[in-house]
Amino acid sequence: MKSVANKQIKKIKYRSSERQLLVNILIVAMVGIFTGFLIGMWFVANKVDDSMYDGLTEAMLVDNVVLIKEEANGKTPTQLGGVKSAVLALDTTFNYPVVQVEGVGSVVAMGVNQAIKSKTIRLNDKIFLENVSVSSFVKAADRFYLENNSIKWVKGNVSGSTVTWNGKTSTLSPEEYESLMGGNLNEYTKLIVSSKTAIKSTEVKEENGCYTFTLTLDKVKSVINYVKSMKETGGLSAYPVFNTNIELQLTIDSNYKLIKLVSKENYTAKMGPINAKSAGTLTNTFTYDGDFVVPDVSQNSSL
Repeated sequence: MKSVANKQIKKIKYRSSERQLLVNILIVAMVGIFTGFLIGMWFVANKVDDSMYDGLTEAMLVDNVVLIKEEANGKTPTQLGGVKSAVLALDTTFNYPVVQVEGVGSVVAMGVNQAIKSKTIRLNDKIFLENVSVSSFVKAADRFYLENNSIKWVKGNVSGSTVTWNGKTSTLSPEEYESLMGGNLNEYTKLIVSSKTAIKSTEVKEENGCYTFTLTLDKVKSVINYVKSMKETGGLSAYPVFNTNIELQLTIDSNYKLIKLVSKENYTAKMGPINAKSAGTLTNTFTYDGDFVVPDVSQNSSL
C-alpha cells in the first residue's frame, strides 16, 4: 500500500458442474470502510509477483498532517485542493470521537456478483466493525469489538437473510490487528492517501456546503497496507497485485469531515496455483454524533 508479467491467456471451456466447482474455489470474501474487505476471483494465467511492495513503508509515503492543517486554516477545500483536502478529511474522520460508517459494495468474478455490507461504529475509545459478504457460492461474516485495548474477533454464520454470531471467537491486541490487517479499526480505509501516492486530482466542486472530487491513487504505493488485510482475510498465498490505479471519489463537508467515500478497484489475486482477476466498487457513508448503539455479540444481523 514490479510489474506483472503478461502471458498468453488460453481459453478453457467448462461443463456446468465443473464451472460451479471452480467458482466455489475461486471466490473468496474480503470486506473493508474505507476500509471493506473482499476477493472475488476470475481465472487468468498472469503471474502474480508481490515483490513490488518490498522496501515501501507507510512512513515514507504519508504527508505531514500538521503542516496541512496549518495551511488549511481559513481555506475552503476548493482553495486547498483535492489531495491536501483528502489527507485532512481522512485524518479528521479517523480521529472523530463519535461516528458511524455504513458500507455497501460488490465484486464481480466469472459472472458472479459478491455483495458486500459493512458497518463501523466508534464511540470514543470503543470501536465496532461488522463485515458481511454474500453470493450464491460464498457466505462470510466477521465482527470486531475494540474495548479496553483488546479486540474480540467473532465469526458469523449466514443463513438466508440472517447472520448469527456463534462462530469461532478469538482475541487480538491492537498491535496484532494492525500487523495482520495493515491498520487500525478506526481507519475506515487502509489505502494511503498523500501527495506521494496520488497521481492526480480532479477539481474540487462545491454544492450545498459539500465538496466533491476524485483522486487517482498509485496502484502500488497506495495499497501497501491494504494488501495485508486482503491477503489475511482472503486466504491468499501472496499479496494481490492491482492491475490499474485506484479511483477514489470523496465528498467532504466544510469542516473537512468525510461524508462519502467510494473506491473502484481492479486487481489480480493468487490462491495456491490459481491467479485470478476481480473488479469491485465499495461505497462508505459517514454519519456523526448520533445515538449509535453497538450490537451485542448475541444480536443477529439482517441482510
